[in-house]
Amino acid sequence: MKALVQRQAARYWLAFRYAVHRRKPRLTARIASTSLRVFVLRRPLLRYVDFSIDFACNLKCAHCFNESLRGSANGRELLTPGDYGRIATQCRALGAVAFSFQGGEATLDMDRLESILRAVDPWSALISVTTNGTLLTHDNLVRLRRAGVDILTVSLDSGHAEEHDRFRGKDGTFELALAGIDRALSMGLHVTIGTTVSHQNVRSAGLHKLFDLARQRRCLLVLALAVPAGRWKANDDILLTAEDLRLVDSYCARDPLIKTDLEGNYLRRGCGAAKEILYVTPYGDVFACPFLHVSFGQVPQESVEEIRRRALGSPYLAGYWPRCLVAAEPAFIQHVMRQIREAGHQPLSHRDVRWGEPGKDRAG
Repeated sequence: MKALVQRQAARYWLAFRYAVHRRKPRLTARIASTSLRVFVLRRPLLRYVDFSIDFACNLKCAHCFNESLRGSANGRELLTPGDYGRIATQCRALGAVAFSFQGGEATLDMDRLESILRAVDPWSALISVTTNGTLLTHDNLVRLRRAGVDILTVSLDSGHAEEHDRFRGKDGTFELALAGIDRALSMGLHVTIGTTVSHQNVRSAGLHKLFDLARQRRCLLVLALAVPAGRWKANDDILLTAEDLRLVDSYCARDPLIKTDLEGNYLRRGCGAAKEILYVTPYGDVFACPFLHVSFGQVPQESVEEIRRRALGSPYLAGYWPRCLVAAEPAFIQHVMRQIREAGHQPLSHRDVRWGEPGKDRAG
């Protein structure tokens, strides 16, 4: 019992350390007021919005979830920095305190990334950038910190350099990413390491070496569950079994530095898609999560509030599903993800999805 209490206290401290910054007093005030609203009213507010700024990338990762979205422009232009600013304002009104920016590789175009960051008022939000880490030079890190970035989420696929490089499709990427992590930490930026766990690597020495790497640097390590999407859309072999999922739970239970996205919600553990999380593509499509390639609407043509309300109308998204829908719920994967896989284009419109009737005892 004592060890359990100590681990929980460590989790709260880590969350506080990553979220509260002396240079952002307005953010601290917003976190306090939003938390009060959530816990008093007992209803989910939007917490986190993941923005993609472009699908361009400098690597060829084996699991790239953007692969099937690269042709989704349909004649549309990329969202402008002003668009991102207006969307962020709407998301704040719905409760969002955290904005993340990714690609592709977001740091490929630092000028565009900086313009977008300036437009979203970064001093009143927790700002993170997801990156493969290959371009985290000193100059780029200085620019990111000055632009209001608080956290870098750096993708590492193994603690063994050769395994990581093979997965990323380019030699030397592990060393570049690791050097970027250490450089960022030395400059006072927080770092989260993101890694994908699949049936093939959940017991691997490379994953356990990543655990050691995160502990040595006191970095959070977020385990993303493998999803049959993007380049993996036809690969069900990567899916975690029930035994694999219990092993992932045990990793998280033993070490406060190791977590999945299911632990990050305000109200309860589970899938926070649409309730607390949204994802916006570079062309304005709004998804419930980055891996569920269903567009519930487009901004700025519609409001975020209207689109989120529509997403919450899905029987799977209305409540906190106990497991990640797209990675660990067999009925959802077989029924909904298969429809997306077999569609002639992506994203699929919400109007074209047959959601089915999930068991009412599974969502809450």
